[in-house]
Amino acid sequence: MVVVYKLTKRHLDGAKSGDAKLDQIKIFSTCIGHGVGTIDFSEKVLEIPESEFQQILEHGDEYLRFKIGNLSKYFEIEIFPEHAAKLLPHVMECPFKEVLMGLNEGYLVLRKDFNSN
Repeated sequence: MVVVYKLTKRHLDGAKSGDAKLDQIKIFSTCIGHGVGTIDFSEKVLEIPESEFQQILEHGDEYLRFKIGNLSKYFEIEIFPEHAAKLLPHVMECPFKEVLMGLNEGYLVLRKDFNSN
């Protein structure tokens, strides 16, 4: 199963509390992978069965296979609006294409879900 998550909200907090220890905890808890003070909130928007994902790959062009075809190798792939614009003309008609069409800002994350198979 491939699960698609979409960024729904981004929180930036640069406010200082006045308590140095509390500020350090906040910095540590919000800086992993993003930079200080940023937290992304994503929502699951689609589940794609493995067989449908394989059909998407088979019907796509070289860029589509390059961009999302390595999901089994990396287990997570990010798709930004500029990627979606290049992918859209080559994605077969399916719910994934509809999700790509709605990506005007933020990003999508495709994750390999091993527990659903």
